[in-house]
Amino acid sequence: PNAAHHDVTGEYPQEVFAKAWELGLVNTHIDEDIGGLHLDCLTNCVIMEELARGCTGMMTAIEANSLASMPLIIAGNAEQKKKYLGRLLEAPIQAAYGVTEPGAGSDVAGIKTTAVKKGDKYVINGNKMWITNGGKAQETGGFYFVLAKTDPSAGAKGMTGFVVDADTPGITVGRKEINMGQRCSDTRGLTFEDVEVP
Repeated sequence: PNAAHHDVTGEYPQEVFAKAWELGLVNTHIDEDIGGLHLDCLTNCVIMEELARGCTGMMTAIEANSLASMPLIIAGNAEQKKKYLGRLLEAPIQAAYGVTEPGAGSDVAGIKTTAVKKGDKYVINGNKMWITNGGKAQETGGFYFVLAKTDPSAGAKGMTGFVVDADTPGITVGRKEINMGQRCSDTRGLTFEDVEVP
């Protein structure tokens, strides 16, 4: 019943997200050993189809966590999974998938964001664009999955994925984009300026 309001105002549906989280409709793909439901792909698709039937913007806001957390589910170590995926299960927070850039939308190999190893840390510099939940991840204490070039001479094979706490110093969240549709989705640019990641 609130879809029209959120579409007209562009207001993020935090109350809907919180209720969906409470009902177990968010982060359904997280493994059981961390405390998640680990639902299969078909079940997740049915949930998202039903949510989208009501409002695709709200569904996008709810489902964006899965995009951000999937790299951790696939390739994260036990400590990373417990720390970051566990947080998604403890409270209704958002995460965001930071891959798209102003000059590299579908051409992921064309990203310009870099991560340079300095001592025991990486330092990330660059810009991401059209990042769903970009502002909400920072506002709610979530995290970003960020793809950056660690070896620019290696092309697409020289990229590394990083999990970055959204409140890390050096991250600037841009203005909310006004989308043609799905207006309540929190879509923003992100700037990484000397962001240190262990």
